[in-house]
Amino acid sequence: MSANPVVAQEAADTQRSPAAQDGAIVVTAQRREQNVQDVPIAISVVSGDSLQDGRIRTIDEIGQQVSNTQIYQDKGGSQPNWTIRGVSLFDFNVNNSPSTSIFIDEVYQPSSVMGSGGIFDLERVEVLRGPQSGLYGRNSVGGAVQIISREARPGDNDGYINVDYGSWNRYRLEAAQSVTLGDNTALRLAVLNDGSFGGGWQESLAGGRDWGEPDRLAVRGILRSEVGALTAKLKLYYARDKSDTVLATAAAPYSPTFDFCDAVLAGNLDQDNCLTLAQLIDPSLAGAGAQSDDGKRVLSQPINHLDNEELSATLNLSVDVGDLTITSISGYTDFDFGFDFDYDASQLNLGGWTEQAGLRNFNQELRIASPSSGALRWQAGVLYTNYRFDEFKEFNWTDNPLLFDTFNPIFGVGYQDLFLDVTYRQKTRYWGVYGQFDYDLTPDLTFSGSLRYSDEKTTYRDGRTGFQSITSFPAPDGIDLIPVGAIDRDYSLGDHFTGSATLSYRPTAESMVYATIARGYKSGGVPGGFPQTTEDTLPYEEEFVLNYEAGFRTQWLDRALQINGSIFHYDHDDIQAFSTVPSTLTPGQFAFRLTNIGDGYNFGGELEVVARPVWGLRLGASVGYLKTKITDSDKVFFSFDNQAIPWEGQRLDYAPTWSGNLFATYTTDVSETKELTLAADYNFRSRLRYGQTLVDEALRAVPGYGVANGRIALEDDAGWSVVLWSKNLLDKAYITDASNDGVGSYYRTYGEPRSIGVALGFRW
Repeated sequence: MSANPVVAQEAADTQRSPAAQDGAIVVTAQRREQNVQDVPIAISVVSGDSLQDGRIRTIDEIGQQVSNTQIYQDKGGSQPNWTIRGVSLFDFNVNNSPSTSIFIDEVYQPSSVMGSGGIFDLERVEVLRGPQSGLYGRNSVGGAVQIISREARPGDNDGYINVDYGSWNRYRLEAAQSVTLGDNTALRLAVLNDGSFGGGWQESLAGGRDWGEPDRLAVRGILRSEVGALTAKLKLYYARDKSDTVLATAAAPYSPTFDFCDAVLAGNLDQDNCLTLAQLIDPSLAGAGAQSDDGKRVLSQPINHLDNEELSATLNLSVDVGDLTITSISGYTDFDFGFDFDYDASQLNLGGWTEQAGLRNFNQELRIASPSSGALRWQAGVLYTNYRFDEFKEFNWTDNPLLFDTFNPIFGVGYQDLFLDVTYRQKTRYWGVYGQFDYDLTPDLTFSGSLRYSDEKTTYRDGRTGFQSITSFPAPDGIDLIPVGAIDRDYSLGDHFTGSATLSYRPTAESMVYATIARGYKSGGVPGGFPQTTEDTLPYEEEFVLNYEAGFRTQWLDRALQINGSIFHYDHDDIQAFSTVPSTLTPGQFAFRLTNIGDGYNFGGELEVVARPVWGLRLGASVGYLKTKITDSDKVFFSFDNQAIPWEGQRLDYAPTWSGNLFATYTTDVSETKELTLAADYNFRSRLRYGQTLVDEALRAVPGYGVANGRIALEDDAGWSVVLWSKNLLDKAYITDASNDGVGSYYRTYGEPRSIGVALGFRW
């Protein structure tokens, strides 16, 4: 069920027909309640129960279950970036907003790290593919993801507890309780604890210990009160995440003369006979061949982990005034982000990364909506956001002779002082006004439109890059590579209007076809990486997508068969991407610069099928096809063997030609009170990144892969359940990223191997 593109709530077991297994799926993709089959958008919905059944622990895992949707796991998964239909920003800096907007209980999350925490006690998750900037605003150019928490209503007193134990001594405790407080008020409390009794799926040869323990704690309370025409909801949320993240596997690219070895020059890795940078520095160290070829045994130092803490509050007020509904949504989030990553993946300190950032986001939206009935249905709103960000990054190069040879002759910096620091402050102010309507031209033909005006400005202040703490000689306030105060930047949104126009037609009561034109944008801004020159902090401009899309949503055989599909073509302009350029500080190595690389197109489609041939059996499949190409660019990037490659003619990374999933679930009664469920799913994607040269193929390519999952569940009418589950059932070894640290070391990261576990639950 976890792979089901549309997983419905259970209907009452009143008749033994296949269609009776599922009720209508109600979504709020267009900010009002609708049956999902009536929404003219390419949308996939996963219920909260299905997330729990599939052991989906973090929001980024949902991307594996949706066709034409990938999650780019940069630096061990600390900053997951959604890629929908090939639209994404592969930026390893926290200050940049993702291309897919994440909304948690209708509040926008401006950074990818804010939408990556543990998920629990949810009503559902809605994944909308295609530009949604008319209704959802900035950075919805790839799509939008709505995460809706479960809440209590007056009269509710339900609850549950689930205890999960699995591989590597991991445990998960999840519980929730609804409490009715009088005639008009109810409270929903939920708690999550992901942890471990010790162990981990990876072994660090450098640290001599296991690695990979989760450490998450989250608490949510939602108070709902209904007084006359007014409904008020107050949500308070606290979360802490100190989980280990994936240790990278060192790649061995060198010969003893510090050139690329023969295997890499031929497009392959030879971990046993080629050398890492650490081995060139210290030949006594173990080589890359001591590692396993699935990420389970690595040379990395055991330091990769998160240090996140969040406190947020949301107040949602809704009042009916005559036939109109006025809604106010106020949200504030205080998020502290921290993590460490051994970028060189070796036993030495050649490219270690430490980052600490403070994110403060205030969001206020006010909207007014007409009734959901009638030939004309409309809504309009205004939104204001104030987002503040400050960051400290430190690079540990204390064992790296390349950096010593660069900085010692100029500044006299010793090895012990090779800690490069980057600091800056950023502020983004956004406001927008929007409107959306549906008008029934005939009972079966509807025209829908949306329009948004946006105004946005980002300031980058007090940028400083240098050695701020040194001991080798007196230097008040450290040493600046770029003069203090030289890095002050401003970005302002240039093109202000986005929106959509859709024509939908219902030839029958169980089918709909639609055609859409939609325009969306991804914000520009100021790069937040490691600048080697002041030019590395020049603002990049916004990215635009003009989407031409057609689709259909159908149900057959009394809803026993559901087939949905879409086809799209994007005019993709001013595409934002990281470009590799030769380093000015370390000759022969590379820097990464965020810029607009040119124009192109994205073309593809999705097909989703769900069948219920007999009572208790659900079968389904989804497949996505995607082709991307840069058609107009005067920019180049450099391969890892220093070849200048034109962007024009290239395809986008993490835009596989094929992706999708298969699933099957079967439920049968085993007694008058007990039922048994067997479920399995398989998700796949073709190659995610291509090498431009043979060296790039060896060091940067990311092959495609497929992962299978399964579970067996026994449930009783009394409320208890026992589940045996497995993730990555076939123990597939697969690569999630392959790159370098820019100062001589190369690495790759792997996904988790097979895990199994058992869960005990009780509902009341």
